[in-house]
Amino acid sequence: MRNVRTLSFPGSLAVALLTSAVLAACGGGGDDAPAAQSTTATTGTQTPGTPGTPGTPGTPATPADPVAKPTSVVSPACSGCAAVDANTYAGSGIGVWQNINATASAVDMPISISGLGGQDVTLVFTNQTGTAQTMPTIPLTASYLPTIAASAIQLDDGKSAITRRISDFNRDGWAALAGPRKAGINGSSFGTVPQRAAYTVGDTRNFFHEDNSVRATTLVRTDTASDGTVVNFWVESAESDPTKVSAATVNALYAGFVPTGKIYDMLKQTGGPVWGPHPYTDLISGAVAQPIDIVILNFDNNGRPFGVVGYFYARNALTTAGSAFSNQSVSLYLDAETLYLGGSSGLQSMLLTMAHEGMHMQNFYRRAVVQGPANAFDTWLEEGTAMMMEDFASQSIDPTYNAIRDVRFPNYVGYKAGSYNCSLTTWDPFGPACDSYSVSGSLGGFLDRQLGLAFYKHLLTNVSSTDSLTVLDSSIRATVPTSSLGEQLRRFGATSASLMKAPSPTGYGFPARADGGFTLPVIDPQALLATRTLTQSVPATLQPYASLPVVRRAVSGTYSETVKVPAGSTLSVVIQ
Repeated sequence: MRNVRTLSFPGSLAVALLTSAVLAACGGGGDDAPAAQSTTATTGTQTPGTPGTPGTPGTPATPADPVAKPTSVVSPACSGCAAVDANTYAGSGIGVWQNINATASAVDMPISISGLGGQDVTLVFTNQTGTAQTMPTIPLTASYLPTIAASAIQLDDGKSAITRRISDFNRDGWAALAGPRKAGINGSSFGTVPQRAAYTVGDTRNFFHEDNSVRATTLVRTDTASDGTVVNFWVESAESDPTKVSAATVNALYAGFVPTGKIYDMLKQTGGPVWGPHPYTDLISGAVAQPIDIVILNFDNNGRPFGVVGYFYARNALTTAGSAFSNQSVSLYLDAETLYLGGSSGLQSMLLTMAHEGMHMQNFYRRAVVQGPANAFDTWLEEGTAMMMEDFASQSIDPTYNAIRDVRFPNYVGYKAGSYNCSLTTWDPFGPACDSYSVSGSLGGFLDRQLGLAFYKHLLTNVSSTDSLTVLDSSIRATVPTSSLGEQLRRFGATSASLMKAPSPTGYGFPARADGGFTLPVIDPQALLATRTLTQSVPATLQPYASLPVVRRAVSGTYSETVKVPAGSTLSVVIQ
């Protein structure tokens, strides 16, 4: 399901649509040997004695090397960048250093890097474990709060209960109503066999809304996709009006979804069919190709756009034997008021909603139905893959707009004190401190650009484990055998928490990418500097798979500090 709210920021970003998508098919991991130096004990001054035998009584100490460099336990973590060695910054450009604390205790890490001429130093702490780690005290010498702060805006509009209910049902609630699961399943015939009995324009039928209310609708348009699949556009009869959901509006939805190369084709290209044969007795037939129904209803009749703007509800894939409230339809649901009260932003949002909810629909069939409910993604990854679909589809729908660049990542940077220290795996959309949509969406946008379409396709079909973290890690390794989820989290943390400038060193940043007919635009995190919020106090814990930035501004000469790093966490030092 998808929620949309608006949030104003000062500076170059005037308005960011905070578009949240709450599931319509919900779903630890490993790590490789670290690329950066791994600290296994607190670093300190060696006890005087024979080299290699610290503390041996009566043995003269070896004289200190007069040109020895100060202790700095971080190592360069980028190639061809401004990190010359453990102690030296090149004087300009971007440098990244890292050290991993692989122990079960906090560790002191001394840092001494020379060659700075007024650059900012960002310390990024990244927890690479599934457990919150105690965050040691560290001075906060730089803080920033925009004039209009995201933290001042309350975004919980009471829709969480709706989205949670649909999300939970789509993940596994449907299975108890779908009847016995039979052995064996054939390949999908969706789009290759005759459709069920067709409707014609002007026909009427009732649809159940998610709240069980009955809505009378009229078929206003029917079209055929490139593979022969029929796509029907139904509009609630009271909303089908030139001043409300007009023919022009429906035509715009058609243009974004049906023609060759648009949303339906993009969905099928990346993840396969959205429906087909299956082993359940009380799901609608997959032996006869079903049309896709796009149903436009006035969700809440509140006279306002946005809020919940769309959903996929697996209940509608049941037969009436499974649920009396099923629409017995492969269908997506869109909010009418957003289309005619939301202006151009409302239509733009709704086009991306079809891509987002279409991925939920596809994930439900491909993973939960065909492979079994245990293979559904956890919510954080289910939503992440839907936002990744938005990312890939955006430029084909509207070349001026990208869902991650224009919505998810700005929100990641600006919501509350930033959504940095927010657990990746705890779903908390627009919560009191975190927005999970921005967390999963921003990481997804990073992985899209770093790993590409082959990675995304692998992830969608990967059922090597029923644990979502393990699945994500294995898809990363399948794409880049030398990498891992741990490494990608470190690089994402360093990129996003430091607002790393574009272009960034290889392996960092959000570079532009053209891949398999899809175009992903560059995202320059520095463009969000004026909207960033930094923590005003050190949190008690560093959340699982989360990062926290601490900034030292305008450092000249040598940056020197001993930093205590939590257990199981990485310290990244970014100078730019």
